[in-house]
Amino acid sequence: MSENSWNPPTGPPNGVPVRSADARREIDAALDAARARDRTLRADVVAIATARVHASDRLAVATEEAAEARSLAKRALTRSNESARAGQRADAAKWTAAAQVFAMRLRDAREQVKALEMRLATAADQARRTEIALDENVGRLEAVVVSRLPMLSGRKASRAERAVDEVVAAISVPTGDLVAGAAEAARAADQQAAADGGAAAPVSDDDLEHEVDFEGADAILDELRSELGLPVPAASGPPDPAALDQPGPSSPEAGTRGPASAAASKSRGSATSGRSWPVPAARR
Repeated sequence: MSENSWNPPTGPPNGVPVRSADARREIDAALDAARARDRTLRADVVAIATARVHASDRLAVATEEAAEARSLAKRALTRSNESARAGQRADAAKWTAAAQVFAMRLRDAREQVKALEMRLATAADQARRTEIALDENVGRLEAVVVSRLPMLSGRKASRAERAVDEVVAAISVPTGDLVAGAAEAARAADQQAAADGGAAAPVSDDDLEHEVDFEGADAILDELRSELGLPVPAASGPPDPAALDQPGPSSPEAGTRGPASAAASKSRGSATSGRSWPVPAARR
């Protein structure tokens, strides 16, 4: 039987009255169940609030990364077009290679933003359902009390009523302070993790041997070319991984390093930023 379909006790069949001792046991059992359910639900409130803060913080980072990668990819495409028009085919290829790497970063950041937005929506729904469950927990206890307390008398009734009042007061406390405290602790943890820099993700030889995964990058480049009003190259495809190591023009994001090398030298990801874009083929 689900908790939402629970009905209060109505007494034994055939109209047999409930004994005082049985009524008291039912009240005590209802009190214990209400306390346990409240502890579980309030733990859920803390977990949901913590998850929402972590997801919100990561969403801000992923959104910023997407904007940065988009800007860098557009700058690289512009340089590639300028080099091609000047007849500098090698430079044009280098800038196109850099743009593809930045496009992969943009692709991954977009996917992360989408996943985090869905996570936040799910957490919001979970928070709403948990608040409803907290109210239902109070209602179930009160239903038992209403049906069983009249069967007690004298001191037994007074003691039971005091116990019920205490539990109802405890499980009826609003969760606002609990949510605020969990959110504050989660933000502090995120800030500490950012200050510590996190642990660098290890990159094995097997990781380095994989080719760059360009799936989806060309579509993003075509999208950015359209925004910039640049022509689409007659033939496009993944650059030769060996060519990525050759000297080239300055990267739009790093000093005098080649654009592809500067972008591809970033690791597959880190514990703090959540970046996961792949790296070029191994250099042995």
